[in-house]
Amino acid sequence: MGLVQSVITIGAVLTALAILLGFILIKILRNATYIYYFPCLVLFGSGIVFLLAAMAVGKVDIMGAGLGGWGIATLFASGISFMVTTVNDVYARAEEG
Repeated sequence: MGLVQSVITIGAVLTALAILLGFILIKILRNATYIYYFPCLVLFGSGIVFLLAAMAVGKVDIMGAGLGGWGIATLFASGISFMVTTVNDVYARAEEG
């Protein structure tokens, strides 16, 4: 139960941070192209790295979750934050023009 709870907590915190950063970037950089999706891409890339490291290294625990758990949490955070940031971007662009 502890491992699952750790992964869900890590994923929720990373999701909230990525969504917040995406909202801030959309407000600051309205005319920039795709820059506000970078937090989602960084989470996706780090999730892939964590999963590959879990296969190569073996058992390593960080804050109650292994590298595979961190990979799953960051990929979850990337997917959810990408969807929310995309919807927010669409509504922000609809308000402009």
